[in-house]
Amino acid sequence: MYDHPSGALYLVSTPIGNLKDITVRALDVLGKVHFVASEDTRVTRHLLDHYGIPTPCVSYHEHNREEKIPVFLHRMEKGESIALVSDAGTPLVSDPGSALVSETIARGLPVHPVPGPSSILAALSASGLLEDRFFFGGFLPRGKGDMERLLADLARRTEVLVFFETPKRIGRTLETMEEVLGPERRVTVAREMTKLHESFYRGRLPEVRTLLASAPLLGEMVLVVEGASPDQESMEVPSAVLEALKDLDVSRADKARFLSRAYNLPRKIAYRLAEKNFAN
Repeated sequence: MYDHPSGALYLVSTPIGNLKDITVRALDVLGKVHFVASEDTRVTRHLLDHYGIPTPCVSYHEHNREEKIPVFLHRMEKGESIALVSDAGTPLVSDPGSALVSETIARGLPVHPVPGPSSILAALSASGLLEDRFFFGGFLPRGKGDMERLLADLARRTEVLVFFETPKRIGRTLETMEEVLGPERRVTVAREMTKLHESFYRGRLPEVRTLLASAPLLGEMVLVVEGASPDQESMEVPSAVLEALKDLDVSRADKARFLSRAYNLPRKIAYRLAEKNFAN
C-alpha cells in the first residue's frame, strides 16, 4: 500500500536481470514519487521507460552522496517523496544507501522498504547449501593476505558463507578458499541470474574452480560456500597442547603441521594458530 505519498524515503528493490521480476507495489511507488535516486541513471531510466514511468532520475552514488544527502533531506522536509534504488536488487546491499537512510531517520522522516528481488537470496535458494542461517560478507578484500585472514576468521563458522565476486577475481578467490578452508568445502557460483545465460556451478572448491576456468564469465557473481561442520567448529586445540608444543625444540612450521594433522585443521588455519602462539 502506498501509505505516505509525500515526505518519505522508499527503498525500492528492482530486478537483478529479468525486467519482469518487479512487484506491482514497486511500480506504483516509482510512478508516484517525486524523483528516483539511483547509482546509474541510465540503468534506472531503462527500467522506468520499459514500464512507461516518466518519473525523473537523479544520480546518487559513493562519490556524490555528501553533496546529495542534504539536498534530498531538504526536499523531503518540503513534502517530496524519494525512491532509492540500486542498479539491481535491494538497495543498501553493497551500495552507499545506508548514509541516506541513517540521515533520513535522524531527521524523523519516514523510511519504507519496498521488498523484491535480491541476488543474495536468489543464489542461496538455488545453491543447495542453505539450511537455516547464512553470513553475508559482501566483496572479499582485494589483497591475498587480507583475504586469507578474513577467511581464517570465518573458517569455523557453521552457517553458509555468501560473497559477491567479479569475473577477474573469482579464480584467485576460489584458490585462496581452497587453501584456507580446505578442498572439501562445497560451493555454488551463480552468474547471470534471471538472464538468458543464467548458470550455476556447483561442487567442491577444486571442481568449481576447474569448471570456471573454461566458462564464459560476465558480470558480478554470487559465491555461496558451505559452512564448517559442527564438529570442526566446536573443535578447539587444548591449551595444554599449545603449552607443550611451545617447549618442543622444533620449528614453528613443524608445530603447525602437527596441529593440522592432529586436529584436522586446514593448513592455513594451523599456520595462523602457530604464528599466534609460537615464536620462531
